[in-house]
Amino acid sequence: MELRIEGLNKVYKGGVRALDNVTLTIPCGLYGLLGPNGAGKSTLMRTIATLQEPDSGSIHLDTLDVLRSKDEVRRILGYLPQDFGVYPRVNAEEMLDQVALLKGLVNRKQRKEAVHELLHRVNLWEHRKKRLTGYSGGMRQRFGIAQALVGNPQLLIVDEPTAGLDPGERNRFYNLLSEIGDNVIVILSTHIVEDVMELCSNMAIIHLGRVLFAGAPDRAVLALEGKVWRKPIERDRVKEYSTRMHVISNKLVAGRPQIHVYADALPEEGFVPVAPDLEDVFFSSIAGLNN
Repeated sequence: MELRIEGLNKVYKGGVRALDNVTLTIPCGLYGLLGPNGAGKSTLMRTIATLQEPDSGSIHLDTLDVLRSKDEVRRILGYLPQDFGVYPRVNAEEMLDQVALLKGLVNRKQRKEAVHELLHRVNLWEHRKKRLTGYSGGMRQRFGIAQALVGNPQLLIVDEPTAGLDPGERNRFYNLLSEIGDNVIVILSTHIVEDVMELCSNMAIIHLGRVLFAGAPDRAVLALEGKVWRKPIERDRVKEYSTRMHVISNKLVAGRPQIHVYADALPEEGFVPVAPDLEDVFFSSIAGLNN
């Protein structure tokens, strides 16, 4: 199975170009869509999920025209948006039962079996009678995945799923997504580089509505070999270095700023070469240094 996106464009009122000729081929498995807030990720996800129309372009899931066959797409789609509401007085089992009914599972026995299987799968069985408003952030996200998995979708979209989760919940969420991604197309939209590093064998970087990179994360990292340099500096010199060099990141290490600089050769004395990672790829792509 393959999702093909070709020449997708979307301009909002005021001239904001959310999607700018987006073209991607997304295979089966976990696919990371990486970009900063406001990059156009949610617009793309909502368009694939048939929740809004593009101005132009096409989307095909194998032979299925996503933009022309919305009802057919929705039957095989699972979607976990960045923010999703729940009924305050309903527990997880009741809510999943309603979602399953809406998805077409009209046989009560089959629906009950499907709901119970999902609750076990996302490790919420012991909390199935608890009201959803009493769930922690991680539990809510696991419930969100459960509702997205109702009906065994062939295409699963998750938008910023780990934002706000503690490390333990994030790891559990990683494991769940990895298990799901063996058999379906899973699009993971995020601004958290670690999510893509941990999970995805294919990815795209999007910024200001444009695709800056598409391919394997390892290939993107390899392209930066020998071009990333590191140096600890004084706090009051960050602006100076940013003016003189291509500073792609700046973070505190033991309370002192440490910068990563993009350069083809040693920028100046005191810098040391560093093995690049996906974070360097992300920041250098956003800065337009390796496109």
